[in-house]
Amino acid sequence: MDFQQCKDPRVDVLLPDHLDPQKKYPVLYILPMEADNGSGFGNGLVEAKKADVANKYDMICVYPSFTTVPWYGNHATDPTIRQEDYVLKALIPFIDSKYPTRRDKEGRWLIGFSKSAWGAYTLVFRHPNVFGYAAGWDAPFALNGDNSGKNWGPMGLSNIFGTKENMELSLPTKLAAENASWLKQRCRLVLGVGSYWKPQVEQMHNLLQALGIPHEYRSDLAFPHRWNTGWFAPMVEELVKIARTPQI
Repeated sequence: MDFQQCKDPRVDVLLPDHLDPQKKYPVLYILPMEADNGSGFGNGLVEAKKADVANKYDMICVYPSFTTVPWYGNHATDPTIRQEDYVLKALIPFIDSKYPTRRDKEGRWLIGFSKSAWGAYTLVFRHPNVFGYAAGWDAPFALNGDNSGKNWGPMGLSNIFGTKENMELSLPTKLAAENASWLKQRCRLVLGVGSYWKPQVEQMHNLLQALGIPHEYRSDLAFPHRWNTGWFAPMVEELVKIARTPQI
């Protein structure tokens, strides 16, 4: 299994053992939830390697890094903080140029937890022609930027988005409602309940149900809030299942 590393910024890539250069592979973008390749909550690509998902599902796995805490947005005024643009305009073109990838939305999948689950959902909601499917586990989906009377933007939100008005454009609940019409057409989401953000995940589940948006809901994965507690492999399995279900 090829566990490749690229630098500036760092991108780790996990390939199937027998990569066929004539074949086009789907790409699973495993989104980090810490800055600078931090491992305080584990490492997503390490879990992918443990579960052998590249071989099991015949796909390429990509694990990028960010110098600032990743919320997958663009800052309102600071041109050096453009995480959404980096994913769309640098990361994806780089991966597509180096590996035999499917270069359509049906072949680009996202998975994350906590902040990166927020990122996975907002990216697929905001860019339906780029990404086809997203799985999010144990995430603060219902955050609205309030911080208990303190300055807005807890957990680094204000650092990434710059203004509350800009951040509100990326609220997962808002985007789900705005995009309900096309999200109803096919199941594209996997939603998993963890132990830390359970009420907010349940709130997102209820919202998706109310909007008529189909999704796979895993309420049986209430593990501790880390990459390596047992939720990753089941969530990937659900994601691959919906992505490879023939369209009617």
